[in-house]
Amino acid sequence: MPELTTEQITLGLAIAAGVALLSLIVALVSVAKLRTARREYLVLRGDNGERDIISAVGRALKEVKDMNGRVDGVVAAQEEQAALNRFAVQRFNLVRYDAYDDMGGQMSFSAAILDEHGDGLIITSINGRTEARTYAKPVKALASQHNLSPEEQQAIAGAAAGEGRGEIAAASSSR
Repeated sequence: MPELTTEQITLGLAIAAGVALLSLIVALVSVAKLRTARREYLVLRGDNGERDIISAVGRALKEVKDMNGRVDGVVAAQEEQAALNRFAVQRFNLVRYDAYDDMGGQMSFSAAILDEHGDGLIITSINGRTEARTYAKPVKALASQHNLSPEEQQAIAGAAAGEGRGEIAAASSSR
């Protein structure tokens, strides 16, 4: 083995000390980064399983899924209700008139009560001095298989046009 000089040994020890110091610094930086990563992981994971962020996100996703199911149910129920509402009374109109020349006060009337399709009924009451007669006729698609008076036709047309919301139409003709 060759003999080393004091300078060579000092240089070798200085290089070894530098490498050791550099290794120590790298190890300390790595430990600091590992400690930071562990803290961040503990924040995410939590100390107890139910209070961590991962569990909270999982619960939130489950709740969103449940809510989507409930919203789908509400939408289906609303569509069903909308389909049923098309058959509910939606249009109406009342026409008052004098059925007889010697009677005043427009005591006779024809009332049309219809759904969205124009189906329903028309009720007519003809009032005289000593008696009143009331008739009901079915209406299908804004028409009836029974003969309709001009006042009944006017009531149906008014209901179809959306009249009758707080208004009373007076017929210009009399029977």
